[in-house]
Formats: sequence, C-alpha cells, structure tokens
Amino acid sequence: MSEMQIIITTHGRQSQQLTAQSFSKELHHRTTLVCPKKEYNFLRELRSDWDVVVQPDPEWKLNKKREWVIEEWVRRGHDKIVLIDDDLRFATRKSKTDWHLRPITGDELAAEFQRLEDKLGPEFPHVGFAQRQGNNTIKEAGWKTPGKQVCMMAYYLPIVAKEVRWDTLTLRTDMWATLQLLLKGYPNAVWTETVHDQRAFDAPGGCQRYRTVELLNSEAEKFASMYPGYVTIAQKSYKEQTKDSDTRLEVIVQWQKALEEGIRVRNQRSEREGCVTEGSQVSSPVGD
Repeated sequence: MSEMQIIITTHGRQSQQLTAQSFSKELHHRTTLVCPKKEYNFLRELRSDWDVVVQPDPEWKLNKKREWVIEEWVRRGHDKIVLIDDDLRFATRKSKTDWHLRPITGDELAAEFQRLEDKLGPEFPHVGFAQRQGNNTIKEAGWKTPGKQVCMMAYYLPIVAKEVRWDTLTLRTDMWATLQLLLKGYPNAVWTETVHDQRAFDAPGGCQRYRTVELLNSEAEKFASMYPGYVTIAQKSYKEQTKDSDTRLEVIVQWQKALEEGIRVRNQRSEREGCVTEGSQVSSPVGD
C-alpha cells in the first residue's frame, strides 16, 4: 500500500502556490500539482521536490478535473489521496482548552496529514480538516462525524471512485461528493482541532475565471432541487463584504440526517441480499 498522495488542483496561480508554501519537505515529496499545459514549465521549475502533471483539457472546470484526478490516481495504483485547492492556509488550536488558533506549517502540519491518513480507509472513506469559519463555536474539538468538507478532501479511492459522480454540478462538488457518500451509508470524519481557510473567496485564478454570482445561485438552486429534505438555500450575510455578498445564495446541508438515512438504506440492502452476519450491519459512528 502506497502512502497517501497529495493532489493540488491549480489554474492561473503559478507563482502563488499558497497551499504548498505550508508543506514540509516530506509533504512536498508526495505532492503533485495538476495544471493546464501552459503552466507546466513554470511550476516544474519552481521546485524539484514535487511532481507536476498536465491535465488533458486546459479548459476543464474544477468538477471535471477532480473526476479525472480520481480516475488517474486509481489507474496509478493508489488507494489514498488528498484532493486539495491551491489557496489554503492552515491553523490549529493553541491547546485542548484554548479554542484560539495559531498557524501551522512544516513538520507539525505533516503530522496532522498523517493523522488524516491513519483515519482514512473503508470505515471512513472521506476525511479532512475543518473549516476555520465557525471553529470557535466547537466546544470539544476532535473527530466530528459527520461533518462538512470543502476545499480539501482525503479520499479512500476504492470506495470514492465507485460511489461518487462529478458530472451534474459545476460548483460545490466537494459538498456534493460528501452528501453522495453519506446517503450511501459511508460516514466521514472531520478533524476539528486543525483547520484550513482560503486567502480570499474571489481571488484571481482557480474557479474565479468562470464562477459568477449568477452561476453560484443557479447551482445552489439546482443542488437543493436534487436533494429535497437534505439541502436548502439561504442568503447569508458575510463578515468580509465582496461585490456579490449581498446577493449570493448558500446551501445548508443536513449532514446528520443524510448519514442516518444512508446507514438505514445500506443495512436494508444488506438484509435483502442475505449477507447480514453478526457485526456486519453499519451503525452511526462516533468520532474517536
């Protein structure tokens, strides 16, 4: 079994690889950047200790690129990857009793990635760090099941490659992937002691080249229509105002409800197929 690979999907940010700036040498050695062909030479020369791969189509949006990465890394024989955006920063709680956050980089961050790798597998086929936003409201940090995952997702490929589709939504496909897996009875685990956040919502590069407020809102409505009872839309107010923040719709997902339904359906399927043995049924997991 190979070690967990880190795949950074990047577009238009050749000299601003914020995510990788936080990595230790050990993490760089297992990192691959996936980029358009015109960015390959610059990124290849930027560092010698990471790999760079050209995506087959330079115009792919992020959903198609994520789909291709999963297929390609299965083909390469890997079973664990972290699929991660290129513009993230990381922080961790100051102590078990202090919710305030401090930056985390290098070997200390590598240890947190190892924590994800150790958790990832058939029991929890999708894991990750929590978002920074709202972390101060979590009284007891640790593993949370289920939880929201955006921008960085550690995936156990034997399950995710088989169970997740990427071709219906253009935006919020990280949340969609989580919901698909939960509704099929596969719990995730989110480590809330360590968090990530983006440098800015609408920074140049990445999805900014096609992500408009009109597309965001239509995709939110589409997501909600696909999963009535699990996804609703709301107009939220934002601390950091942007030109679109007053009109942007966001989605609210009932993660716990989805997991409970997924486990129920999965257990019913096992009973119908006559493959229930002692201890084989899935129950709602509790984070360690």
